Amino acid sequence: MKRTNTNSLKNRNHKIIPMVTIPKKSTDIKEVSFIMVAKGVIGFRESAHIVKVAKDTNCSISIASGKNFGTDKSILSMVNLTITAGKSLVLNIKGERTEEAFREISKIIAGETDGNS
Repeated sequence: MKRTNTNSLKNRNHKIIPMVTIPKKSTDIKEVSFIMVAKGVIGFRESAHIVKVAKDTNCSISIASGKNFGTDKSILSMVNLTITAGKSLVLNIKGERTEEAFREISKIIAGETDGNS
């Protein structure tokens, strides 16, 4: 049996390439859920305002009311929830600026905004 000299292995034409670590993008994505009671009607104008808030805050927003479910990806899915005053709903916000999105959407659900701002 032939022994190999470790020094002879070092002298070969093999290149040792150091491992490169790829930094992972650190994101601070949060997800929050709330149970709320609507104090006003959420129609087309309010739904459009919720979609605008989602876009401005870079958040994903979904609302569930009973068996119905709507997301910020479709204004019609929000309108089809037929949310009226006194109806309970579950609000889910996921994204970078959840606190800001929650404040704005709370105003819409509470009927404190006209939906144009």
